[in-house]
Amino acid sequence: MTLQPLDVYDGGPEAFAPRARWVLETLLAPLGRVPRMMRERAAAGACALAWASEPVPGVPTLPCSDEAMDLLLGDRPLPSASFVRRGGETGEVPGAFPVPGEGFAAPFDLVASAFVLLACWDEHTCLERDRFGRLPFTASIFAANPELPIDRPAVDGYVGLLRQVLEPRAAALGLEPLPDPGWVWGDGTAGAAGFAVALTHDVDNVWRWTPRGFAATGYRCARALRHGRWPALAKELGDLREWLTRHVPRHTDPLWTFPRLLGGEDARGVSSTFYVIARHTHKQDGNQPAEYRRRIPVALDMLRRGRREVGLHGNDADRLSAGELAGDRALLAERSGAAVEGVRYHYLRCLYHATLPLVEEAGFGYDTSLAFAEHEGFRCGASFPFRPYFITEERPLRVLELPLAVMDTTLLEPQYRALPAAEGERATRDVLATVARTGGGVAVLWHNQRFDRRAARGYDDVYWRLVDRLREDGAFVGTAAALVRRWTERTGAPS
Repeated sequence: MTLQPLDVYDGGPEAFAPRARWVLETLLAPLGRVPRMMRERAAAGACALAWASEPVPGVPTLPCSDEAMDLLLGDRPLPSASFVRRGGETGEVPGAFPVPGEGFAAPFDLVASAFVLLACWDEHTCLERDRFGRLPFTASIFAANPELPIDRPAVDGYVGLLRQVLEPRAAALGLEPLPDPGWVWGDGTAGAAGFAVALTHDVDNVWRWTPRGFAATGYRCARALRHGRWPALAKELGDLREWLTRHVPRHTDPLWTFPRLLGGEDARGVSSTFYVIARHTHKQDGNQPAEYRRRIPVALDMLRRGRREVGLHGNDADRLSAGELAGDRALLAERSGAAVEGVRYHYLRCLYHATLPLVEEAGFGYDTSLAFAEHEGFRCGASFPFRPYFITEERPLRVLELPLAVMDTTLLEPQYRALPAAEGERATRDVLATVARTGGGVAVLWHNQRFDRRAARGYDDVYWRLVDRLREDGAFVGTAAALVRRWTERTGAPS
């Protein structure tokens, strides 16, 4: 199936027209449609959908809010608590910019609300950054809007609302019925995949027990002893005992988990993507660069023989320069013996409006960095791939963004959610159940060190149960590149 054209009347300001087109292209793609935008008022009555300040008689009309246009064209931040749930059929969908009056298909400006989420307006208008240069979750649109939970993708709700209003209108116009949710992932047969999950792994470190690793352990032991942190001290001493009794006799290391990880995936008939650092340019790129350089060729050879996708794990320099990024892409492609199609930045150090244009310029097909380390969910409010919007040039980027919905570090680490494995598994299942309901396609991230039994703290089992459950549910499961390729083939994006 290819996307079918759908006539849409754009009655909003001309200055907002490129943004409105992008929003509707994004929202209609999961419905198997591509908008054919009309700005002539005389043509509005024959359209399937309209976006205007006044209802178009006989045509489902999404309201265009003057308040929204003033704010978004004026580059002003969205006030707190702007997103609320507003009764009626859309009561479960939070929206901003309410428009009173009868005759509209929604009680709020759906196009503007979707733009705010899909274009990361919070990052665009807020200068606050954390120590990694990221917008912190506490400064995000989700923290400022209690009725906009990050684990319930509002943009998916907008797609569902459009389905409700378009199905009867399409029938009245004699148009083809809309495809079922998740049509992109299936092959048209009964029971085919209705949602998709890319399995991904960031390779931050590959070997713990080196002179530098022992020194770091000694430092942490001394600090725990000095402050009376006995559980932390017991953990470090337990790690040393595990090294001495288990790893030394086997010549192994808790971070070198590739045989176990690849073997477990192969046994289940699934593949995955590994994001690998090409160069270490800053202390935040990794704490054992020499050991990484020495051992990563062996890991890359294993991944090549295992037919895994290798993507770039962007370093500090890669987030600042398209030239550095393109160079690292070429370097990793040479070392891995395969094309490098995608990137995920180390520590998720990717700014929507500053970094993603560099990703496009460097020739990548997709990015999968947009997420908050502090909470699982949907950073842009959507559970499906889309092209980010380049506000500076008022156009969509050619890069496809694959939402990163769940990261093991978010769930497990004490600086974030600090969830025991059972609670982390429930949170992961809740997020992916949402993806299944709406027919989305997302990535999940489990780091390579999470597959050592001691370090994993039960999260290795969470991963394997997750994979088993996805296979039982008939999901499209595989590499990030495979998921992006399927979306691109079916929807024609990016172009």
